Amino acid sequence: MLSMTLASLGWGCWWLAVALAKFAPDLAPGIVVTQVMADLFAIAGLLCGLFTLRAKLAWILITGVPICANLALIVFPFMLPKLEWLSP
Repeated sequence: MLSMTLASLGWGCWWLAVALAKFAPDLAPGIVVTQVMADLFAIAGLLCGLFTLRAKLAWILITGVPICANLALIVFPFMLPKLEWLSP
């Protein structure tokens, strides 16, 4: 649960930055600040997910979701140039 909570907090950083960029551009943090904050949550969540992984199939399935969510959060900044809706 901690791993998925940290992934949700990391994604919340990105969505808050996008919402602020859209509705209050003066208050919006930069992409680097957002990336650092989100990556801190993602790395902590990924480590929690990996440390709770067990060899049983049920554990692999249960921890696979937060592990993938945290990995996607880490990879997301590399996809930013391809996302046209973020450009002003």
